[in-house]
Amino acid sequence: MGDAVTSLSPPLAALREEFDATTRRLHALADPLDESDWGRRPAEVKWSVAECIEHLNLTSRAFLPILREAVRDGRVRGITSANPSFRLDFVGWLLLRANEPPVRRTRIKTAPSFVPPSVEPKADVIREYERLQQELIALLTDADGLALAKIKVRSPFNARMGYSLYSALRVIPAHQRRHLWQAEQALAAIRAAGR
Repeated sequence: MGDAVTSLSPPLAALREEFDATTRRLHALADPLDESDWGRRPAEVKWSVAECIEHLNLTSRAFLPILREAVRDGRVRGITSANPSFRLDFVGWLLLRANEPPVRRTRIKTAPSFVPPSVEPKADVIREYERLQQELIALLTDADGLALAKIKVRSPFNARMGYSLYSALRVIPAHQRRHLWQAEQALAAIRAAGR
């Protein structure tokens, strides 16, 4: 892992570490759980640990084609830079701020396509999370050398919302931390209710 991280430019290596850290956090949370606690909701209107993680998988599946196309387009159009700017645009800054836990406002309406339709077995969901994380990490390598702040993408959550490719890459691990935090809160509530 060390060589892959150091071969990336420092801002992308830091993003790689963020993706690795969310995967470690997922394992610390989910590995000890049995299937019952994995799928149990703390309340009728709150997601279970399983639903939080499956939501992240749905999000990564939606983002990856958009990000891959943006990287491809950036290469074709030659949007490269020896010293690219790694700055969030305004929308990226707002999204990062809204997603970083601890979340001030926990209830945000999720688009139906990002609501998990069912509770899947823990091993399957975690394996898919890891696979998607590896695809996101591979995308960082593909994107290295591009002027990521100059390449624009559309949000998979709202096609009217656009931001830079760099902002999207920063928001994804923040969104993962948000829902891992939500899953930790759900588990704490389940355990407190079981006492």
